[in-house]
Amino acid sequence: MGREVELKLAVLPAAIDEIVRLPWLSEISNGAPKCEKLVTVYFDTPKFRLREHGLVIRIRHIGESRLQTIKSDKKGARGVFGRDEWEEEVKNDTPDLKLVDGTVLEPLASKKLQRKLNAIFETVVERTTFPVHTGDTDLEVAVDHGFIEANGRREPISEIEVELKDGDRSMDAMVADYLARSLPMTYAARSKAERGYALSADEAEKPAGAGTIDLDPNVSTADALQTIALSCLDHAASNERAVRAGIRRESTRCGSACADYGRRYRCSSISYVVQKPKPSKPSSNG
Repeated sequence: MGREVELKLAVLPAAIDEIVRLPWLSEISNGAPKCEKLVTVYFDTPKFRLREHGLVIRIRHIGESRLQTIKSDKKGARGVFGRDEWEEEVKNDTPDLKLVDGTVLEPLASKKLQRKLNAIFETVVERTTFPVHTGDTDLEVAVDHGFIEANGRREPISEIEVELKDGDRSMDAMVADYLARSLPMTYAARSKAERGYALSADEAEKPAGAGTIDLDPNVSTADALQTIALSCLDHAASNERAVRAGIRRESTRCGSACADYGRRYRCSSISYVVQKPKPSKPSSNG
């Protein structure tokens, strides 16, 4: 199992070429940028059973190779920017559930599920990847330009993923901050999978509900409050498109929810502090 930790930024399509030519990005890269075409097909049952469980299974075509990836798309326990993932090379264009042992999908795997899995949507992306080494940290900056397609509908993809490979997690934010200072861009709350599901269900402009915030009681109070605050930010950003689309009935609730984010943050914070186990009293020897 791997853990994907990344920040995603949305950028105007016209700025994509400018990003790959940024001098400072080339300076901190420890290798030549890699360009490749990625065609990724996402699978689920007709009733979106995997989506209901917060799971994603996809087959990515990279040249002649096929890579099956399973992800837990729930945000919380791993932080807003962290997700567990499992990858395995496969020979076919469809998922192989015989390879899911030890993954988060294992409890749902069955012959019946295998039969019901269909292609739901796909993404086609031209990706330029910069391997970055700064301090003791290894990162990957991926510039994506392409589209998502589902049920005859299509949406553009124009984004940057800053993924932590090893080292200090805060360096993700530092590189993202440099990018945002270099060119106009915004935080992209929704993953490609979330956008694809919304497009396939014709929900791309509907408000997104708030997810649960799962916290480890053993983490520091500072880390817990950071996770809560980022979850509230993520929820607000996820609803940007619905608010811009002017969906009055539901986005009124969404808009009023913006005023509720502060209350949600305070309530979650208070609940965590109250329930956090008190440190045990040091024992004396002798």
